[in-house]
Amino acid sequence: MNKIYLVLALVAGFVLPLQIAFNNKLTSFSGNAITSSLISFSVGTIALVVYSISNPSAMYKSFLQIGQSPPYAWLGGLVGAFYIISTIVASPRIGIAVFLGLVVCGQMVTSLLLDHYGLFGMPVKPFNWVKGIGLILVIAGIFLIKK
Repeated sequence: MNKIYLVLALVAGFVLPLQIAFNNKLTSFSGNAITSSLISFSVGTIALVVYSISNPSAMYKSFLQIGQSPPYAWLGGLVGAFYIISTIVASPRIGIAVFLGLVVCGQMVTSLLLDHYGLFGMPVKPFNWVKGIGLILVIAGIFLIKK
């Protein structure tokens, strides 16, 4: 396994709570979770546009190929919007640590199903008892963090 991807995943984990804190601070000024989410997505979109136009040939090739994707592949932005609004609405009430613990638990359940059944074109990685113990430990961790 390439170590750079492990580091990338770890750094993504480090910055996710920051995103939640930043978006909650923005909401404290805007007074509206939807407006704050729109601003958050707009800033991200601007950053992605700037990055994309720095390599126009790759962007052009991507746009030519994107039309071949199945309709469900376009739902990532909708899921992202739901996630951002959820962080803004729920995390101030239950805390970022508990919120992210529950997010990780939900991610583990869904990812274990995706892996086991190979849904949406993912490679099949069967569920086993070791993964089940890992899920139980994630759930136990949520209860410990919640105390």
